[in-house]
Amino acid sequence: MDPLPPITQPFPTQPLDPPPPPGKDPQRPRRRWLRAAVVPAVVGAGAAIGVIAASGNLGGGSTTTVVRQTVATDATPPPTPATPAPSTSGSGSASPSFPSGVGATESVQAIVKNASPGVVLVRSSDGLGTGFLIDGQGHLLTNAHVVGKDSTVSVTFADQTQEQAKVLDADETTDLAVLDVQSTPSSAKALPLGSSGSLVVGDPVVAIGNPLGYERTATTGIVSALQRNICSPDSSVISNAIQTDAAINQGNSGGPLLDGRGRVVGINSQIASQSGGNVGIGFAIPMDTIRPIVQSILNTGSAHHAWIGIQGSELTPATATALGHPGLTGVALTRVDARGPAKSAGLKGASDAGASVPRGADVIVAIDGRTVRSFADVSEAVSSHSVGDTLKVTVQRGAKRLSVALRLADRPSNLQGTCQ
Repeated sequence: MDPLPPITQPFPTQPLDPPPPPGKDPQRPRRRWLRAAVVPAVVGAGAAIGVIAASGNLGGGSTTTVVRQTVATDATPPPTPATPAPSTSGSGSASPSFPSGVGATESVQAIVKNASPGVVLVRSSDGLGTGFLIDGQGHLLTNAHVVGKDSTVSVTFADQTQEQAKVLDADETTDLAVLDVQSTPSSAKALPLGSSGSLVVGDPVVAIGNPLGYERTATTGIVSALQRNICSPDSSVISNAIQTDAAINQGNSGGPLLDGRGRVVGINSQIASQSGGNVGIGFAIPMDTIRPIVQSILNTGSAHHAWIGIQGSELTPATATALGHPGLTGVALTRVDARGPAKSAGLKGASDAGASVPRGADVIVAIDGRTVRSFADVSEAVSSHSVGDTLKVTVQRGAKRLSVALRLADRPSNLQGTCQ
């Protein structure tokens, strides 16, 4: 199997009203949707709200809902114009462009024109979402929650060609599914895959998908934040998610988040919302996390998740000083799993895992030469590699600094389901 180009639970359904036609007051259906946003649901008649993943108190009596964006497929989605033209969030410019000085090299119009032929509408028994072509062999990516438990799904290309796609694997731990179609139309082309590791807050991005069934809708925004944690369908933590204010709604799930050069840097997956609709807080699974999972599925038929077997806490100035290393940054190992590569390599956890100062703990200060300041840095380094890869981990042990080689193992299945 050729390597990828360089890059970086089924839910119950409940039919509700479709969105209003253009020109109608959108407030009434939105109020109805809000009443349904307290239970897991895929809402109805071809175009409406998606699956609620989790909710939590924001303070002051306010509650937010994280929504996985699948649209029900029990009715025909909105009609596609005879000569569709992708929409953007530009403000009337004939060829809207990203601001200068932020690394963008293409106009929004060019990015959408180039990427749209590779974006597909995905229909499963659980609902409607988005996917995109990643190579010339007919492999597509989407979210696991889009395909649910189906072994085959229907995909519709930009020229309205419909094909049945085999689900090679749907990995709920990373909310990723890899699809395979036997043939693709000549107009379809694979999207270039980029790296999420080089993103910085403020970078421009474009999202393309099928929100509420409106096919190949494009919206623009920026990277609002990095290293967010979101919950997967099996309640595992997906670390390092990209937060964006590009408009994302139900039906966008599984679609590409593109950088200013038109490369896929993430897969749009969830939104945080009180109403169930877009409020400018969307989350994409980063491409550097996705790539090794995709490669594993293509090579072996199933997903494998890199793991080193540690628990840790980020050093604060106070704990660094208490450990005798003022100014040191890194992650102190509070616990080392006896089954993991960290234990095999001789790394040590704290003498008292529950103590406020992790005395006796090795402190990870760098991985493969890159400085570690947070546990998200450790997670990013591990998740962007494949099982069997080797990482060079630099640790502070008392007064000594040493490097150890860790060969990444496959994460035990009983470690899933840790998301709160």
